[in-house]
Amino acid sequence: MKRNIFMSWVALIVLFSACDQAPPYVVMESGLQYRLVDDKGADKPRMGDVIVMDMAHYLGDSVIYQTEESGFIINPNIGAPPEIRDLLNLAGEGDSLQIQMTLGKYASFTGLPISPLMDTTQLVTWNIRVKEIENESTLLERNRKAQAKSDKELIEAFVVNNNLEAQTTDEGLYYVILQEGNSVFPKSGDEVFLEYSMSLLDGTLIDTSSEALARESDMFNPNRVYGPRSFILGDKEILEGWTIGMPKFSKGAKGKLLIPSALAYGPSGYGSQIGPNTIIVFELELVDIK
Repeated sequence: MKRNIFMSWVALIVLFSACDQAPPYVVMESGLQYRLVDDKGADKPRMGDVIVMDMAHYLGDSVIYQTEESGFIINPNIGAPPEIRDLLNLAGEGDSLQIQMTLGKYASFTGLPISPLMDTTQLVTWNIRVKEIENESTLLERNRKAQAKSDKELIEAFVVNNNLEAQTTDEGLYYVILQEGNSVFPKSGDEVFLEYSMSLLDGTLIDTSSEALARESDMFNPNRVYGPRSFILGDKEILEGWTIGMPKFSKGAKGKLLIPSALAYGPSGYGSQIGPNTIIVFELELVDIK
């Protein structure tokens, strides 16, 4: 993966190092200036399309922003300021575009903190290479299917490596019953009380209701009250994976929920420990139902 990132940026650097042969900048009324360094003549974005691009921002020779391997995805007609939108819509698939603006303008677009000692008239250059232009709904569905496939493979490997007997739901949730309960199952609207631990597939503990486990894992919080956590099953504030998985456990049961990312925290992740598209392992004991 690191090699792919390196090669992508090498290609971008080589392309923009040939700027002496590129056309001159065109100055816009807004003060921004741009030039198409490489124009493949491909179709330009249409309404409803998103652009997937490699992008780096330079202040002089210093990189102040660059995208990851997957690229930066934007619907220019919704997610960009009008001045940037108009320029992005000039580039087709495979094209390379440069945009220049003052540091002051850049800060107003991005929220970059500016020191009073900084020269806001310095130029910031955006180097952009358009990797793909696709209908937004089509791209999101393609990415969703690819992520679901990846999650399924990772969860099934986890099940095999840990000698678990897992069952699945139609939604793609995996659950493991380690101890049967009393055959009284919760339903939507019930308040359930759980002892639990939440971790990543690699075993990293994220949260737990157990004071002993928290102390053992060096994550004890003296300001927290440990013990069973309660929530209303079906509440929109809880993970979808909990809503789907908890009715599989009766009162007194113990087991695990292996929650694919789409039923957990999705592409946004949560906090510093749960990154985008993260699978969650939720170990639980259903203590009570009310």
